[in-house]
Parts: sequence; structure tokens; C-alpha cells
Amino acid sequence: MKTLKTTLVVLASCCALLPAQRLDSYDVVVIGATPAGVAAAIQAGRAKLTVALVEEMPVPGGLLTSGVSRADDAMVQSVSGVFEDFRQRIAKYHRTELANDPVVKAQLAAPKIRHSVPMGQAWEPKVGVMVYRQMLAEHPSIQAYYREVPVAAKVEGNRVVAVVTKDAQGAEHTYRGRAVIDATYEGDVAAFAGVPYDLGREARSPEEPHAGEIYTDAFCEGVYQLPGTILPGGSGKADKKIMAYNYRFLVKDYGKADGAHRIETPPPGYDPTRYKWSPLKAYLPNGKVDVLGINWGNDWSGPQWAYPEAGWPERAEIAKKYRDYALGFLYYIQTEGKQPNFGLADDEFTDNGNFPYKLYVREARRIHGLYKLTESDIHKDLRGNGLRGPLHPDSVAIGLYEMDSHNVQNPTNRDSRCSGEGAINLVDVTGPYQIPYGVLVPVNREGLLVPVAISSSHVAMTSVRMEPVWSALGEAAGAAAVLALKKSIAFRDVPVAELQKRLLASGAKLFFYQDVDASMARFAAIQKLSLVGAVDGDENYRFHPERPITVGELSRLLVNGLGLPLSITGAHFRDAPRGHAAFKYIETLYDASTSSGQPFLPFEVRQYLTYASYKDSLAFVYPDAPVTPEVFRKMVEGALRQAGKALKGQKFEFESKTVVRRDEACEVLASLR
Repeated sequence: MKTLKTTLVVLASCCALLPAQRLDSYDVVVIGATPAGVAAAIQAGRAKLTVALVEEMPVPGGLLTSGVSRADDAMVQSVSGVFEDFRQRIAKYHRTELANDPVVKAQLAAPKIRHSVPMGQAWEPKVGVMVYRQMLAEHPSIQAYYREVPVAAKVEGNRVVAVVTKDAQGAEHTYRGRAVIDATYEGDVAAFAGVPYDLGREARSPEEPHAGEIYTDAFCEGVYQLPGTILPGGSGKADKKIMAYNYRFLVKDYGKADGAHRIETPPPGYDPTRYKWSPLKAYLPNGKVDVLGINWGNDWSGPQWAYPEAGWPERAEIAKKYRDYALGFLYYIQTEGKQPNFGLADDEFTDNGNFPYKLYVREARRIHGLYKLTESDIHKDLRGNGLRGPLHPDSVAIGLYEMDSHNVQNPTNRDSRCSGEGAINLVDVTGPYQIPYGVLVPVNREGLLVPVAISSSHVAMTSVRMEPVWSALGEAAGAAAVLALKKSIAFRDVPVAELQKRLLASGAKLFFYQDVDASMARFAAIQKLSLVGAVDGDENYRFHPERPITVGELSRLLVNGLGLPLSITGAHFRDAPRGHAAFKYIETLYDASTSSGQPFLPFEVRQYLTYASYKDSLAFVYPDAPVTPEVFRKMVEGALRQAGKALKGQKFEFESKTVVRRDEACEVLASLR
């Protein structure tokens, strides 16, 4: 009979560190030292809470230290919080310790490259391990335990109170916690605790036009039609299938065809017709490449469908199949692929035959939570405004990477230059989007948060699955745990506004702009007002904090920022007609201004309206005119009166005596809300 010890043999420790002394109970138990788990632990550690961080691998970092050697962030400006700290440390290491590496030097000369090594967007796994360990070590209340897997959860009443694990020797350990966070890729703890979940694909629907069985031009080699095309053959039906897994192994350019790096004989089941390869040059430091072959490479579909619900021995068998499949790809690269100089990097995963510890689990269970994220939450056209997904005022994280599913079923025709069934790559319709808090909170259990196997559809998960997003969700889970324990309340009762405040104070972005980051003094104010739709950016997702705020923009800021109800009695202004972006906000302030007895909205009348013909109006509000400090104060005071508030001796101080900047206006209003 197989034992857990044989199952976990590949997880032997890569370091001589002794395990931390276990406590009888912890404030927070985090299962899975994935990027989400590390971020959750750090948030709790900053609050001086005791944290048990338990991981199946011998190192922290999840897939980012087990082969996936880059941040799939779409735009580096979307990264924030703990993950931004990780990126910055990686970047510093590359620019100092590896400043003379040829890849670092070449990419510094081409700063706009995607997955830039000098920018900390790509790295060697061993460097990722080093940085994550440094980050965890800075918080003494975090105790990390490696080479342990969850095997049970303890539930008392409706509350998850503990997780049982087994180590590589088969010994069981129980971690009791006032709060439990399941940061595993598989959603194991949630499943053990009886949280309902989805596995597989939903059927196509108006909310999800790309759900179910589908064929598209994603990952096609060559252009057959306009980019972004649904091809014939897909039924749109639901099933229990998920996208392909693989091992993202790392190769090194040894500069010679012969040597210990060569695979002498192909692995079991080797079939060269399953692979294709185009020669590559090293794009990571020290001559390395993170190998990814989507259609005819290390991606493989079929065995992964059973993986999420399999026990650990069966998972080990599935992982062994993927290992052989990946080594078969490397054998192909070295032979028919004509790059015999490539071999497994001899300075990575040195205790595991230089092979990654963790199978790339792109998608597994998805819990039932208080909110289910779907394609229409991410798609910028279905419910969005054409630039972004729909606004979620209860946002605790953002995403930006396109909805991106690898093959769900393998290609069947090697001569075809297109992908298999289930592949989607919705670049054009994915804009920045927000993720509400409810996706983390199970519908039927207290004491548990789930930041990786979140409540979402398959299509939504194809975007959320990127590690910077999971890290942000983990950080939100950690912050929510801090608040829930501090207030002695259930996770579902955590005040989202307070959670957002804590996240913003940690530099987490909850609304995406290219030009607004945590280093700015007015960062939190801009973020808070963006969350309620009081301000927005341009078509390039730039806020332009330095620009003067206009009358139209200030009208929107006051109406949405103070929560004034819309009131439109007529279209009064020739220069702000229906269709103007500020129309309803200007008209609302006009109604408030005239009815208050203390008019505060400035406008000019050249010819008064008549009841018979609004179109003859010659009234002008100048919506695009910059706001002066005097007009700003008058409009703010009037809107505050309408909201039942008043200034309490606040002094408005601006850099200019003639105009008010957009970020200055946000700072003032955020202080008055």
C-alpha cells in the first residue's frame, strides 16, 4: 500500500533549518505558502498575530518558486502591496548582485520588454525562494512549517477551528486557529470543511458568452481570421473539465551539446508526435529559460481533470505522469528540437533532481462564496463601460491580465496550426477589473477565508489565476482576519470600508491607474473616491493627478463622493447637454443649488429658457473649465449642506492660487466624507 511518505518523497527539505516549535493554538492558520498564503501571513504578522504557515513544498512561494519564473501582470503598474514588495526586492537583487549578467544588461537597454528581469518581473526560482524567506523572516510571529499536506479540517458548529496535516514521515499535526485561511491551489481545506464548490466549466449564458465547450483562435500559429474569433464546433455545454496542467521546468544553456545535462534515454511513454519546439535564447539570468509549450509542449490535458478531488497518493501518480511528459518534452528539445545545449538547471531544485517541486495547478476547485465572480465582472463591454469591468465598491483586489484559458482538451491534429478545445485568450475585451470581498467568504462556514480557490466561474478564474492577483486576494484575506479577530466578528461581517482602509495603508491597489501608486501622498484618497465612482481616468487608465479639476469633474466628485441622489429637472445648459459625461452630475447640483436658497453652482445665462423650448437655452456652465480655489470652496460648501454636513473650520490649501488639482480635490473630499 502506498504511504504518504512515498507520496511526498519529492518534497524533501532543501535547507537545514529546523522546524519551528509548534504552539497549541495560533491566531491565524494559513495552509499553503503560495504567494497568496505568504501575503496573508505577512498581513497578519504585521499586526503581531501568531501565524502558522504550512506548506507542502520545502520552500515558500508556491508556483513562483517551482518553475513559473515570471509575474503575469499585463502591466507592472497593476502590482501592489506584498507582491510589489516582492517585485521590488527581486529588481534590486538583479540590478546589484546580477548587474553584469548578460540578460540583465540587455534588458536594461530595452526597458519596455515584457517580463523584464531588471524590473523584477522575472527571476530564477532560487532567487524567489530567497526573497520570500527574507520577507517572512521580518515577522517573528510567523512560524513556517514545510513538507506537510492538509488531510482534514475540524469544524465545531459552523466554524472551522483547526486543520490536520501530515508530514513526509506520516506524522499528523493539528493546527488550531482563531482564523483559518485556505491558500492552497486546490481548495483542500475548504473541501475538508464541507464548503460546497464547483469543478469544471459552467454552460454558456448571457453573463458568460465564452463559457462551456468552445473553440477559438487562441494560441493559433498564424492568422486565419480576425483576431479574437469563436470557431465552429463548440457546444457551449457545461462539463467537469478544467484547463491543462504542466510542470514549468527550468532549463539552462550549457553552451555544449554533450554533458551531464543530456537525457540519455527518453522517459516512459515518450511520443515525439506530441511535441513541437522553436529554438529559444535564454531570457532569465545565468542562461536560463522557463519552458512553456502550450499546444505541443509540456501542457497536457486529461489527467488534470481528476487531480483536484484525488487523494495525495493518486495526486502523486498524476504528477508522475506529468513529470514524464515534461521530461519527454526536454528530450525532444535536446534531440529533434536541435537544442542539445539545454538541460535542467543544475543549481535549481537541487534536492529534487533539478526538477520543480509542484505541478502547475492552474485551476482546481472554486468555492461557493457570498459573491461569485463571472466573465461579466471582468469583461469591459458586457457590464463595464468599454474600458473597465463594472464598478465594485466593495473591491479588495484588482486584476488586469486577460481571460486566458489553456487547452481544456488536447489538440487532435498535429498538422493543424490551432489550439485544442477550451482555449480562450480574451485580450481585447479584458480591462482592469475589481474583485469584491465576498468571493473569499464561504457561504456556509465561519472562521475560514479562501483567497485562491475563490468563488468564481471557470471563465473568470482564467484571469484571476495569475499569481499577482492571488497574492492581492491573500493579502485581503490576511487583513480581513486581523479585523475580524480585533473586533470579534465573523468574516462575513467584516466592515469592507475598514478592510479597504487597511489595505490601502499597506499600498494595495483597489482601482487601477497607471499613474497612481502607493508612494503618492494622495494615493488613498484617489483610490477611495474611485471606488464609489466619483473619479475615473482616461482611456489609457491614467488619472492625471496634476491636472486642474474641471467643473464637470468636480460635479461628479461631489455627487458620487457625498452620495447625493440624482435630481434632473431639465437639460439647462447648452454646453452640458444630454450625452455629456457630466450632464447628470451638473444637473443634480443645479437642482440642489437653486432649491437651497444659497446658490453655489456657477453658470452664465445669456438667454433664459422657456417652458416651450429648452433647446433655445443660452445658459452655459462651462463644464470643461478649470475650477478656481474660490469656486471649489463654494461648490463644496453647497454640496455639503445638501448632504446634511458642514465644514468645520477646514482650511483648503492648494499649490496654485488659480486652479485646484485633481488629486488635491480628492484629498479634500476624502477628508469630508
